[in-house]
Amino acid sequence: MTDLCCRDSVKRTRLKSWTVYHDDGVTPASVLEAIESGGEILKSSKKSRVHRIGDWVVKMAGGSWLSRIIRLTFKKARYRRGWFAANHLVAHEVGCPVPIAYAERSLLGLIFQHALVSVYLEEERNVEVFSRALIQRGGSQDTFSMYLSKLAMAVNALTASGAFHGDLSGKNIFTRDGESFRFIDLDSIEIGVEYTEAMRLKNHVQLYDSFCDDMNDALLVPFLKAMLPASIDPRVWMPKVRKAQEVRRHKTEEKWAKQGRSGSSG
Repeated sequence: MTDLCCRDSVKRTRLKSWTVYHDDGVTPASVLEAIESGGEILKSSKKSRVHRIGDWVVKMAGGSWLSRIIRLTFKKARYRRGWFAANHLVAHEVGCPVPIAYAERSLLGLIFQHALVSVYLEEERNVEVFSRALIQRGGSQDTFSMYLSKLAMAVNALTASGAFHGDLSGKNIFTRDGESFRFIDLDSIEIGVEYTEAMRLKNHVQLYDSFCDDMNDALLVPFLKAMLPASIDPRVWMPKVRKAQEVRRHKTEEKWAKQGRSGSSG
């Protein structure tokens, strides 16, 4: 997919040095104001900067201006993924932050910055935090089984839509009530791809790693089984997941040790 006007309702507007892709009900000026306002910083790293302004969230590229130009200009498809993924998921009724607009700042074919503007997930928490809150409230086995069953249904809907999330850890899945779920970090989603066994294993390891410190296999095995096709035997699958999760956790802890950090993986 290359056309940034990926829905009939999306318009393309050139304003200042920005090209803004937006619906009729959203003014390009309001999009630029949200981008340039700064707002409340939610996350900042070398790769990206995320801030909130009112009911909107703006995700922009991080790093020096030179590194941004190189990445955004010569790897356009990679950095436009979030916009395409958001529109794809909405079209397939898969939960995600609703996209408001996408903008690129460019001159003479060089892209200096980009921004994905979407709706802020008010009063929602990632599923790891939500799970720990359930534990603190003394949630029953049935409560956790139902919670994980509905999460498995959400993941199945995601993959059935033709989308692969490359970082499906619990920190990238949000919920308000434990019944409906929204996927974030949409830059990590590829659409229109075949969901291979290797992709499925990667996702299951990410999910297992997110929950295994707080839940046992009596809960997690049925959870992962609900996301397996009939052709895969859970008795063969689970040892693969556990082994790969141990490797993932070890690498994470090594990385944290070098950074002087500690904590649980996810």
